[in-house]
Amino acid sequence: MITYRTAQLADAASIAQAHTQSWRLAYRGILRDDYLDGAISDERDAVWQQRLGSPAANQRVLIAEEAGRFSGFICLFLDAEPQFGTLIDNLHVLPTLKGRGVGAGLMREAARQVIPQATQPGFHLSVYEANRAAIHFYERMGGVNVGREVHETPGGGEAVSLRYAWKTAADLQVRKLSWVR
Repeated sequence: MITYRTAQLADAASIAQAHTQSWRLAYRGILRDDYLDGAISDERDAVWQQRLGSPAANQRVLIAEEAGRFSGFICLFLDAEPQFGTLIDNLHVLPTLKGRGVGAGLMREAARQVIPQATQPGFHLSVYEANRAAIHFYERMGGVNVGREVHETPGGGEAVSLRYAWKTAADLQVRKLSWVR
């Protein structure tokens, strides 16, 4: 059984480790190899120590746990953009747990617990165009591609990202994905 809770500073190391693992696997060929193979772990640790130690007023981070063990996380910024609403800045699941509904559960819990705290009902995220598995997931979750942009990437370089949006939490489709066990 998966449970969800608000992240605490003590969760920073687990979040940073999951974030690092996810980037190293999903972003190979998108971000520079020397960046992914370098000190990304220290960088992600510093980011999450700062984010959880001195959170922005509109930041919300939820943790998924299975049998008390960290499984994944979602980070949102309420009302980040007037047109699209809340930003899902991060959604990462431990690589060994992908395909088991953890990511869908995190999005469902964010829609239930977090999005109602915002003044705007919509939410959105950016995903690298080359990250086909994530795009498939977001489309299955009811997300609509509403834009395409070139962004500078961490570690240097550029990549195309797509913006997926949901007008309201009710637009989130949490249904079993075809590749879920």
